[in-house]
Amino acid sequence: MTTPRMPARKKVSITLPFDLEARGQNAAGNNFSAYMEQALEEKLLNDAMREYARLRAEHPADDFIEAAEADAA
Repeated sequence: MTTPRMPARKKVSITLPFDLEARGQNAAGNNFSAYMEQALEEKLLNDAMREYARLRAEHPADDFIEAAEADAA
């Protein structure tokens, strides 16, 4: 049974360098899966924020605050 607190899960297999896996296991303690889930969530958020910043830099006219200030001037 899944709930909003516990979404459905899928078992996956990944291949990691030995040293990275060992460091991850050491940092994660008893719950390597939860540690990896959090790391992936953080990486995806970071990537999305970087892409947003890149798009904003390409299209600064999309900034609503700047547009409102320009209209008020």
